[in-house]
Amino acid sequence: MKRDFLEKIKSYPHPLYYNSSGNPTAYKLGVKHILASVNDGLAIKAGEYLYPKDELHIVNFENGEIEVIKDKIKYIKLESLN
Repeated sequence: MKRDFLEKIKSYPHPLYYNSSGNPTAYKLGVKHILASVNDGLAIKAGEYLYPKDELHIVNFENGEIEVIKDKIKYIKLESLN
């Protein structure tokens, strides 16, 4: 992962989420799993989908970018990091 992308994550002005199974890198950087957006009041869960109330900022660790999502999201269940 590039250093400038890590710095962007650390200084990003909005809450950041990721949508994959357990991700140790996300955990270390303080990026929350997408299901946490429900508890944060930013989305509504219905079945296997989340519906953002406004926009969610999703870290795509594979592509090294932050995506802004406004439409429904099919979430990936979080798995234990152990």
